[in-house]
Amino acid sequence: MDFSDPITAALIGASATVLTALVQLRYSWRRELKDRERGQPITKKTRRGPFMAVFVLMIAAAAGGFFLSQYVISLRYEDRDTLRAELQTQLAMISDSATRLEEARLSEREEVEASVLRVEAMRRGEEGAAASVVVGPCKLDGVAAPGQKSACGEQSAARVAVCARVPAAATVKEVQLYTRFEDSQQPWADSRVPAGQDAGQAKFVEKHFERPDGEAAKQVCQGFVNWSSEKARLARILVRYSL
Repeated sequence: MDFSDPITAALIGASATVLTALVQLRYSWRRELKDRERGQPITKKTRRGPFMAVFVLMIAAAAGGFFLSQYVISLRYEDRDTLRAELQTQLAMISDSATRLEEARLSEREEVEASVLRVEAMRRGEEGAAASVVVGPCKLDGVAAPGQKSACGEQSAARVAVCARVPAAATVKEVQLYTRFEDSQQPWADSRVPAGQDAGQAKFVEKHFERPDGEAAKQVCQGFVNWSSEKARLARILVRYSL
């Protein structure tokens, strides 16, 4: 059978009291027997004396045992409450430290990710954003004279825009311009031309322009015109930018 701590302590105190009383009673009986052997008279007062002493001792021992058990229990409860308070304080400190550590880890991770993204964006800006478009031969409305080809001019040819997409916060550093015939195998490095210069019945306009492309990006565009009536041209731009 399981008992609570107060009952267990009370039982211990009561057992100690009974044991003490029995020892005292045995001692009194032995003393009375010795007195009888010596022939001393045994009076009622003398006979009651040990019993009264034992009775008083039992009560005192019971009270002392009870109060002692309560004192021990109160100490245990105080120690338990103190230990619980200290444990709760330690747990709160550990939880607070873990929270700060997690916040610091997340903040550091965000900084690292932002740094990586920034470096990647800078690298892309240095490499540049490219775009290209095929512009077909110039075609005029109307019929040419017999034995003559239709003559196209710069003013009559259609103008197209070659646009590269860059971040909205980008600052354009340079727009490189390239053009070659559609079927040409010439490297792009050898096909670079300046803006406004005739590249063989084709050219890029003088200045580039920008236009929005959503909230996070914009387009950098360069006008191009091809007035050749024989071959299609491939126009390409490379936009270098910084953030």
